[in-house]
Amino acid sequence: MKITIRQMRLSDLDEVLAIESYSFPTPWKRSMYEHDLLRNPYARFFVALNEQDEVVGYIGGWFVYEECHIGTIAVRRDLRGRGIAKLLLRHVARQALREGLDYIILEVRVSNQPAINLYRKLGFRQVGLRKGYYTDTGEDAYLMMNDNLEELAAMEFEGVSTSGDGEEEGNNQRSGGQPASG
Repeated sequence: MKITIRQMRLSDLDEVLAIESYSFPTPWKRSMYEHDLLRNPYARFFVALNEQDEVVGYIGGWFVYEECHIGTIAVRRDLRGRGIAKLLLRHVARQALREGLDYIILEVRVSNQPAINLYRKLGFRQVGLRKGYYTDTGEDAYLMMNDNLEELAAMEFEGVSTSGDGEEEGNNQRSGGQPASG
């Protein structure tokens, strides 16, 4: 499968929100994405596109000081487990390195074992526990970090590739926090 990764655009939001609607118990609103895309200088949001230029996944977060904080990642339901989330995370690692960041951090529901397994395979480790982090259910979140961005940025994945500067696979994950508002 050939994937292209590029910055998210407002014109992508219908497809992003369709994936969002079935991927999370409390989907982000269009206005939250619009805010980050148009008004937040720290926001970095990317989409993964298939050969037909359809959005098949996305990732978003904030680059602040030395940290990349991933706030959301999701892949189209029919394409999960094919490497798209891995490509997206690799892409973010490459972008973080280009911008001089030191590590990636994210929250994951303690019940989301597929995502936890994926993150561990990609070099993330648990560095904390946030009690009651997810306000929709009160579920705890593991705080996971990868501070070996060079290794993540250099990873190659079987069965999926990118054109240009793209990346790969996955499960859905969103931090409990909402996009920064301002």
